[in-house]
Amino acid sequence: MFLNLGEADCEGIGNKARHLAKLIKHQPLLFSVPAGLVLLSDFSIEHHFGYLTNALKDLGNGPYAVRSCGLEEDGASESMAGKFHTELFVQLEDLASAINKVRDSYENYLDTSAVLVQKMIEPDYSGVLFTRSPENSGLASCEYSIGTADAVVSGKVEPKRIDYGRWTGNLYPEQKDMKHMLSLLFLAGMIIEDKIGAPQDIEWAFEKKKKKLYILQSRGITSHLYDPGIAVEQEKTVRQVLASKIGQKGRKIFQNAAVREVVVSPSRLTRSLVELLYAPSGALGLAFDLLGLPCPAVNQPYVSSIFGQLYENVDVKKKLFGFSPKLLWANRKLKKKIENKPDILLTWLAESIEKFPQYQDDMQGISISTHEYALEIMRNVKTFTEKIYPVAYVATLLAQIADEDSQEISLTSQMMRDLSRLHHTGEMEDFLEKWGQRSGNDYELSEPRFCESPQLALKFAENFADFPWGEVAPGSGFTHLKEVAKDRAIRWLYPLRLQIVALEKKLQLETGMIFHLDLADIEALGMKKLATGDIHTICMKHMHDETQWSSICLGDEITLETLERLKQEGEEKQGLHGKMVSARVSFKGIARHVSKIKTGKGNASENNEVIIAQHLEPELVGLFPNSAGCLVDMGGALSHAAIVARELDYPVLVLSGCSSTIQDGDQIEVSADGAITITRQK
Repeated sequence: MFLNLGEADCEGIGNKARHLAKLIKHQPLLFSVPAGLVLLSDFSIEHHFGYLTNALKDLGNGPYAVRSCGLEEDGASESMAGKFHTELFVQLEDLASAINKVRDSYENYLDTSAVLVQKMIEPDYSGVLFTRSPENSGLASCEYSIGTADAVVSGKVEPKRIDYGRWTGNLYPEQKDMKHMLSLLFLAGMIIEDKIGAPQDIEWAFEKKKKKLYILQSRGITSHLYDPGIAVEQEKTVRQVLASKIGQKGRKIFQNAAVREVVVSPSRLTRSLVELLYAPSGALGLAFDLLGLPCPAVNQPYVSSIFGQLYENVDVKKKLFGFSPKLLWANRKLKKKIENKPDILLTWLAESIEKFPQYQDDMQGISISTHEYALEIMRNVKTFTEKIYPVAYVATLLAQIADEDSQEISLTSQMMRDLSRLHHTGEMEDFLEKWGQRSGNDYELSEPRFCESPQLALKFAENFADFPWGEVAPGSGFTHLKEVAKDRAIRWLYPLRLQIVALEKKLQLETGMIFHLDLADIEALGMKKLATGDIHTICMKHMHDETQWSSICLGDEITLETLERLKQEGEEKQGLHGKMVSARVSFKGIARHVSKIKTGKGNASENNEVIIAQHLEPELVGLFPNSAGCLVDMGGALSHAAIVARELDYPVLVLSGCSSTIQDGDQIEVSADGAITITRQK
């Protein structure tokens, strides 16, 4: 017959009532849920209304809110937002009629006729909170107005829009008025998301005098506009920040990595190698050990790839290279050793460089599986990380500490001189014999070496046309050994690149595609955790992600606020523009005004028509499947019709005044970013 709303978290009850029942059971002091009753499918006005009126005494004498509560409503993939009737401010004498109106609106949509009757809240403000914004997974979004939420969800008002940082709780834009209400709402929303177990679309109401927040409805968010690849990278980076406990508001967390100077626009595979080399447990930590320097314990990477760019963790850098007493003492001791006995260190460093192991490619020409070949690549990566790069890094550190007066970098100078000579003479054979294993972007694994593509050498040589051809004096000291170690390390990467390209051919990937994998993918392939047939799909996904990442503007320094808001590049908007509140796709067609919608009853639209209306009302939804798109004067991105439009991947543009300026028959063309062109038919 009927249940108390607080007891409705059970099988056979729709999510609208079940979610509210959960909140009643666990609700903190931050908010309340209006008391109510769930009228089940077997409830009969004729036989049970007297029992209902008696039970409603606990809710007061009215007015009441009467809402739908179907089993299929508020589902994980389909919300049915605004599809069914709601009656507000219902007096007891009108209750039976209101219940029947809600049931009649179900028609053939639902397998239940349950109805929710609650005490009516008469708020000062109300609206909708998405605990995860449909446009950016780092934000929560709120739209609200004066009075009941009905005007907001039905698209009949231009609501006030506020965004919150999901991790900082910051208000964007900053608010002075109603800050208590908005802050309380955000806290309540995040608690509700945690209780339900997923981001929520919450309808709420607030009584200003009592400072009381009411939750009227909470359902899962069914669709969004942001790219999933962007959201995954965003949350991965934030988790790293929060794990290191450095996510204070406004504090710089990451900055441009110094390694960007030599690794320009790195591929995914190269980025993963750099992250490995600069890990405190990788080549960086081994270099500290070789020098006898203490390597501070850190629980986060030093260099991280964030949206395809390399950044340094500021706190980790301070711990590794800061002026702690222990590290300062070790540095002074090493500097003193360099000053007093440089020959000993120079000899040791030169011998260490000469002991670089040979590259192992024992499987060349042998018929082996792709899994075994991937393992061979990872063994060579391990050798580079543990035996080659630590020594090269030690040479760099010693050169920095020595601070020699002579800044000779003879190998670099020799290469620049030879590039200049190549540019003027075109003598390729001698150049390739000496520098064929180098490239214009030495540390980039996807970059062909000069010996692979002599034309690249000629192109690169143009940059050194004015470099003098004179003889370069033989180098000496730590600076020279740094250059030698760097050159040997770079040359060691050449056969590694060849092995990676050979694996690419084994996997039958298009040229260059393998560099969209990372080392973890290759290792997983070697360990048979990835099937060879899955590699192409993974490459395509990574390529899609990086295409999306290319629009992200992080800047030179990153704060938690930067990660939340994620500004994206875009051309400066010119001409007439509106706001896309659903699918960001282009559309065009003939304008058609809709003054009064009767869905499915003689007012159906055509596929080549663009609907023009004043408000983004739920009644418009019936026309979505058979029209090209929709333009409205007003309506929020969190309104019922906008929610359904996103579920249908249907484009809706909000453009103030469009219903009065556009005429029936006008040719409308809207781009994915909301630019609109109107051509009047003669």
